[in-house]
Amino acid sequence: MKKRTIWTLAGLILGAGLLMSCGGYDNSAATLGSAEASSASDAGDASNVNIALEAQVTTLDHTVTDVPADLSVARTMQDTLLEQTETDIREGLAESYEMSPDGLTYTFHLRDAKFSNGDPITAEDFVYSWKRLVNPDTGAAYAWYAGAAGIENADAIAFEGADLDTLGVEAVDEKTLVVRLDHPVPYFTAIITIPCFSPISAAFGQEHPLYGQSAEDILSSGPYVVDEWVPGSAELRLRKNEQYWNKDAIQMETLTFKAVTDEQSGILSYEAGDLDMVTLTGDMAAKYADNEALDLELSPKMEYLYLNHENPYLKDKNMRLALAYALNKDDITKSILKDGSRSADYFVPEKFAYDENGVAYHDAVTLQGLSYDEEKALKAFEDAKAALGTEKVSLELLYDDTAKSKTVSQYLKSALEKTLPGLTIDLREVPYAACWDEQKAGNFDMTISSWMADYIDPSSYFDMLVSTNEYNLGNWVNAEYDGYCADAAGKLATDPKARVDSYGRAEQVILDDVGLIPVYQTSSASLIRPGIKIRFAPYGSYLYRYITR
Repeated sequence: MKKRTIWTLAGLILGAGLLMSCGGYDNSAATLGSAEASSASDAGDASNVNIALEAQVTTLDHTVTDVPADLSVARTMQDTLLEQTETDIREGLAESYEMSPDGLTYTFHLRDAKFSNGDPITAEDFVYSWKRLVNPDTGAAYAWYAGAAGIENADAIAFEGADLDTLGVEAVDEKTLVVRLDHPVPYFTAIITIPCFSPISAAFGQEHPLYGQSAEDILSSGPYVVDEWVPGSAELRLRKNEQYWNKDAIQMETLTFKAVTDEQSGILSYEAGDLDMVTLTGDMAAKYADNEALDLELSPKMEYLYLNHENPYLKDKNMRLALAYALNKDDITKSILKDGSRSADYFVPEKFAYDENGVAYHDAVTLQGLSYDEEKALKAFEDAKAALGTEKVSLELLYDDTAKSKTVSQYLKSALEKTLPGLTIDLREVPYAACWDEQKAGNFDMTISSWMADYIDPSSYFDMLVSTNEYNLGNWVNAEYDGYCADAAGKLATDPKARVDSYGRAEQVILDDVGLIPVYQTSSASLIRPGIKIRFAPYGSYLYRYITR
């Protein structure tokens, strides 16, 4: 069994945007460290790897999607200016770049690279793509990331109707892209590694209004292109992009992604040789604990119990406290998941976002967490019922149809009802994609949902609970919290210690007011066929593009 923990390069995050210039990284990525099994396997096609995804791919449009399965494929198909590896940020489509002394202007010099149809990738393609990202007509789920990156006028365009041409991005010539920021952003170089910042051929995009909706309506800027895909199908195959600038670092000829929503089916497919990688949960992870094929990776993915703050019961703080104190998270991680996940009384994951001294954010702040305490839970519940004038409380718990969500939700119902007499929890299961739509629409009392950093900085978590953010699923509004986050993103942005302290105070506000209930920090438990080598990125997913066998 292989067991490792994510580590990021010291100083990567809180100082990520402070380098005056960068250049000269070795991009032969296949030589970097990897998780590997001890022996080679001659099972299956040596030029292909079959990979299980938790859901069907819904779109190949990397600008609009926020679905994990889609993003896994997008990271495999598309390149960005800079690339997040498992240890650092290095040049991607940018051969080099400089930052102005005031931190407000970045100048990127593009390498000679092509789209999968042979057309050169130019600075104008980035301008087209980034304007498409913030254009309200696009409906991009991650449009707010352009504002989070500090790109000039991004929020004003995306949310206030400002002129699209005022976006702070300019193609000086074919190989020179200038990006202007509204304010210094210490994690700018980290955030632009997200797939939504990948280029789109301006000519191709204008000719294909259904961009990303079929295999014929997509181009690749990265190592793989679509070989076979029918929208709505459970299988998608990629093949190596012969136009890719760094194709010598890519070893597999094809990658086949298969949607597997039932764990038992996935394991049977693995055992039969039809899958080379499959995720495990619960008893199955324990069953394979001594198997050399089991790979455990502590992820920055956090699982939360979101509470709808517009629900009449959940508006009461004591009711929220009762639920938080009544939840024995160790029962979930140790008795149900059994996959290395850690119970969490905190909002931001452990071992994440290291400063220049190698100290993780979680270790740099002092917090009073929301720990299991049955006595406190009962008292808070009685106080809540008295204030609400009721002895009976009924709440609905929304969850998706994945195996892990089903198991955890059933435990929550049983445990909370047992600890809090008078509480009834009705379960509502909906398909994976539909559940996300219901969550974003606020159609729930309580719901289990996860959040995983797309870039390596605490702001990736804090931004989602700001009162105006669409990912603030429970509609929690707290002016004190918003203020601390605004300070960290604004006047304290270039003071790493003060910035972390401000985020620490913001996190304590979440916990004190029970903006949501942290449940656990996930561990990814996967069976990886012996002989296959793959690396794990600090944003919590495998780097499929560099897989070998």
